[in-house]
Amino acid sequence: MNLPKLNQGMLSANDPAAGQANRGGGPFGSFDIAVAKELLGKRAPQWIEACSAQPPVAIVLGSGLGGLADLISSPTSVPYGEIPGLATTTAAGHRGEFLLGWLAGAPVIAMAGRLHAYEGHSIDAVTRPMALMASLEPRAVIVSCAAGGLNPRYEAGDLVLIDEHMSLLHGLLGFGNLTADLPGQSQLSPSEHVQGQPIPADSGAESEEKALSTWPANRYGGPTCDERLAAIAMATSRRDEFRLHSGSYLAVTGPNYETRAECRMMRSWGFDLVGMSTVPELVLASRAGLPTLAIAVVTNMAVPDAPQAASHDDVLAVSSTAGVRLQSVVEAIAVC
Repeated sequence: MNLPKLNQGMLSANDPAAGQANRGGGPFGSFDIAVAKELLGKRAPQWIEACSAQPPVAIVLGSGLGGLADLISSPTSVPYGEIPGLATTTAAGHRGEFLLGWLAGAPVIAMAGRLHAYEGHSIDAVTRPMALMASLEPRAVIVSCAAGGLNPRYEAGDLVLIDEHMSLLHGLLGFGNLTADLPGQSQLSPSEHVQGQPIPADSGAESEEKALSTWPANRYGGPTCDERLAAIAMATSRRDEFRLHSGSYLAVTGPNYETRAECRMMRSWGFDLVGMSTVPELVLASRAGLPTLAIAVVTNMAVPDAPQAASHDDVLAVSSTAGVRLQSVVEAIAVC
């Protein structure tokens, strides 16, 4: 497996790589992966040592899916706020901490909660936790989320493998070049943290040398749904007899739920799911050359002609119930 090349240097307002776009490092300061990794090593030295023999599985736990975190044995908790350069979470159902421990006897690192664009964060800030996990060279990355079901064949509680996606976070298609003006926030591309795999042939770059200097880690033309991990998930669903679909996901900023008109538009575009996260972390990990799998829990149906009022409490409740199915998928991948 080709592993990510990680920037070990401090990203600060004076760093030439940051340029004028840094805007002083953002409200949470500079982010140094080497310093963050050292902190994890001090907090969980035995876990770090175990990872040298068996690379961990990295997991992102979305809204209401924090119950899976309780199944991690001998966990060491490292709150985001204790790591310089990382923001704390504010959304309900997101604990905002790394958990380093074991699941089914295998080392895992979990993001118990994530950061969102609707909390006022830039894409750089949102992806910093994933950049840190990528630096640990995990053998698999599982990104989970809660999502609204646009496909009328779905039911609340179903799991969906995300095999296609599009991002409209901050109103930018595919994040653009992160030129949106978010006052006081860093506009660094995650490519400042992760220099990933060769540029896909269909990227339009005139030369690989030019592409490597211009292609950001959050723009990736390769697959983000690893075939081997997807096969394990499908086999698990058949064994445990639960519904598992494959579908496309649209990321929007939120935090409000979609109107009926917006649901019609999104469905007419061909999307099966809509949510407010996932794509930045998924693309960064894929761009770093890591096997990735994104799984959405359908927490509410966003079907305009059969409207159901969505509430965050309902989302958390459905996510908690479906978390048992997600747990079986994660455990199957951890032991493979």
